[in-house]
Amino acid sequence: MTYQELPAFLTNHIPAPTRLVIHNRDWLQLLADYEALRIRANADRRATALIFRNRQAQE
Repeated sequence: MTYQELPAFLTNHIPAPTRLVIHNRDWLQLLADYEALRIRANADRRATALIFRNRQAQE
């Protein structure tokens, strides 16, 4: 399997959250944004591993 065979949403760069921090609640929201990004990255990593495993099993 090559890089081009993976779905684009698994290989596209995910930009870092941007948020203007003025108050403490802004820091909390920024942390929540990064946590959501971490969860998505973990899900993408699992999906990529599953695709590779399924393709290898088919070969």
